[in-house]
Amino acid sequence: MMVTKSTEQNATFNGTLEFANAMKDSDSEKLFRLLADDVVFMPPADRTLNGKSEVKEWVDDYFQYFRILELDQTEMSSTILGDTLVERAAVSVKLEPKKDGAPIYDETRILSVWRRHTDGSWKLWQLIWNSIKPIGAGTNRFLVRFMNRE
Repeated sequence: MMVTKSTEQNATFNGTLEFANAMKDSDSEKLFRLLADDVVFMPPADRTLNGKSEVKEWVDDYFQYFRILELDQTEMSSTILGDTLVERAAVSVKLEPKKDGAPIYDETRILSVWRRHTDGSWKLWQLIWNSIKPIGAGTNRFLVRFMNRE
């Protein structure tokens, strides 16, 4: 899908790309630099995470169980409203369980809200995503943890 972006939007899209690359690289430190202090994450089939410390705990736990092999953005739309940017995206993901198991392919839908700070940087403030796969398809970290119990 072709998306035309303004110069202002390009700075934010670069942040989105950095976020995706940080996830793919399992680089939690890089990822946390992109987050607002009061970030809210709403992952699929999981509880709402409030603030960087809860997100850090979740991400570090996720990275213990999965490695992201591929991320391919298939759709993107964005709207800037003052110092707020709303993005809607679709992403194809290939995951690999770190403990045994075949690669997992998923299609996610993402809605993110970024805020521009006084220094001009954009920080991820709100994030919700889901999977088009049914619950139990292997992408939920709790299910994988349960299945890999010893």
